[in-house]
Amino acid sequence: MIAHILHRLSYQYSDFVTLDPHTLYLHPRKSSMLTINSFSLEIQPWPVQISKNLDPEGNIQNILFFKEPTRHLDIYMEAVVETTEFNPFDFVYFPFESQKLPLQYTPSYQRTLSPYLSQETVHPTIYTFAQQLAQEAQSDTPTFLASLNEFIFQNFEYEIREEGAPHSPEITLSQRKGSCRDYAVLFAAICRAMGLATRFVSGYYIGPAPVDMPNQTHHLHAWVEVYLPGGGWRGYDPTQHEVVSGNHIPLAASCLPEEITPVYGTYRGIALSNLSTDVKIERI
Repeated sequence: MIAHILHRLSYQYSDFVTLDPHTLYLHPRKSSMLTINSFSLEIQPWPVQISKNLDPEGNIQNILFFKEPTRHLDIYMEAVVETTEFNPFDFVYFPFESQKLPLQYTPSYQRTLSPYLSQETVHPTIYTFAQQLAQEAQSDTPTFLASLNEFIFQNFEYEIREEGAPHSPEITLSQRKGSCRDYAVLFAAICRAMGLATRFVSGYYIGPAPVDMPNQTHHLHAWVEVYLPGGGWRGYDPTQHEVVSGNHIPLAASCLPEEITPVYGTYRGIALSNLSTDVKIERI
């Protein structure tokens, strides 16, 4: 599938401000299942310097440096990408015992995946829920993941919240509502409670629109990837109730969701700011 993406972000300030360096994670993440045919950025005011880097987790970041005061910042990203549809279940858990929870990675994988296994912020209520879900799944790893994906989709109220940090997993679990990034953070915490390495993914969803929303508006999206021995990183999207198989375009992935905010930066000056965004995705 070939997709044409247009993403515009416009920041308006009530008075002149000086922009500090801004970090962008708006470049699609290339993989064996995603090819980038074209990519461009238009920025007003134009930065005096743009540094294109790979961050510690292999994501493409653009760091913008500004000089002159301004009353606006407009960022316009355009890209054409090609995704490959695939069967996300076409693999064998290996070592074979990885199909049972709690999952134990090999010592070398434990070291490599340690940032994605951190349980420092996993609340006791998350542990309790994860253990209950694993028991209902008879400790079967694929059944556990499918049940978790379905549980969030069926039992939570979805809300659009374009700005702000994700809610804590325990708040999302108790309130039974949240945005896609809230769902992703909750999904990751429950997986980590059972020893599953999980990372947060930011990007776009280009799958078919729901029957009751044929003209749905596109927004930035979030989901998770779980590292499954024998299968590698496999994506789960509880918002759409899908296992990632070609309908998602990732921009960045990280063990910490706050590290891959699509646009992050500060400004100096006494002014109020207002953000408007517009995302258009067309299948070619």
